[in-house]
Amino acid sequence: MSGDLPLYEVVLGKEFAVDLMRLAAAAEKDPRGSAGYLHRQVLKQIGALANGAADGRHALGYESGKGDLRDCVTAYLQSDPQQKADYRLVFREMPPERPGGQPRRELLAVKPRQGSGNIYEHTCARLNRNLHDRQPGLNAFGDRMPSLRQNQAQRQAELDANRAIAHAFAGQVPLATSRPLTSAHFGHHAAKGSPRRAQDVSR
Repeated sequence: MSGDLPLYEVVLGKEFAVDLMRLAAAAEKDPRGSAGYLHRQVLKQIGALANGAADGRHALGYESGKGDLRDCVTAYLQSDPQQKADYRLVFREMPPERPGGQPRRELLAVKPRQGSGNIYEHTCARLNRNLHDRQPGLNAFGDRMPSLRQNQAQRQAELDANRAIAHAFAGQVPLATSRPLTSAHFGHHAAKGSPRRAQDVSR
């Protein structure tokens, strides 16, 4: 790959952009505290997903009450560097918009892992999926057990396999309200820490 072109085209879900703006607003009020730290970690993760330095932590699966997210990947984030990761960023792998284009990664939600209105509830709602229903169209991704314990090599192998499936899956398309986050927009946003760019691309 030549130049500064990222490996993946990052696509922001409209509501993900709202999540990002809220984190940025909280970070402005608490730049040296947990809010500021979390916001920096999110921006760093977005950059890593764009340039291929990160592929997420592990693939997601189906569990009644938590929804069918077999086409999704979760990344772990910390609001406190001394504590376990308490936030999650969920995204989907996508084929290129057109032949010869960049594969895409659609960012869906960044929320707390647990509690009312947690990351998985928000993700299912944004994808218009019932928390108790399987999505027959996702059978191509297999039947991952949410409780599955894997080492890093096993997780990466599953991520690689699911990415290949997603890139060949005609039904894997972004939400109608999702918009690309160009490399120029990301660079500005990451450097400035401003929520305004996220607002622009969510229109």
